[in-house]
Amino acid sequence: MTIDADLRVPRILLCDDSSTERRLLGHVLRDAGFSVDEAPDGDAAIAHVKHKPVDLVLLDLHMPGTDGFEVLGYLQEHRSALPVILLSGMPLNKIQGRIHSLPTPELPPLLIKPIAAEQLLGLVDLQLSGKLPDVPRQGESAVAD
Repeated sequence: MTIDADLRVPRILLCDDSSTERRLLGHVLRDAGFSVDEAPDGDAAIAHVKHKPVDLVLLDLHMPGTDGFEVLGYLQEHRSALPVILLSGMPLNKIQGRIHSLPTPELPPLLIKPIAAEQLLGLVDLQLSGKLPDVPRQGESAVAD
């Protein structure tokens, strides 16, 4: 990541119920120059987004209580422009089964655990820069007419 001296450091909210995952991913992100806040559950993540500045959310989907799908639903309704990267160890068929309960059925980028540091950092940079390529929706062509 390149940070211009005139710009502030991007703030990332890392929401995962696993303290080990938060510690490891937080370390990778801080070493890359990001400011990282952590939330151990979905309720803490929603409260954080409501009251503190956030530039990107890294969100675990599978958590007890308010899970990542519920947080994602909140973000889709109230902070739709906020970039999100999903993290999960859940089987893809279980993730697909839950998509339909969301206000917007399209998922943000998803990284499957265990997560490689360079893959995470590359995706974070793409999301923050707005350069993540659009993925065609079901039934759409990838090529413009």
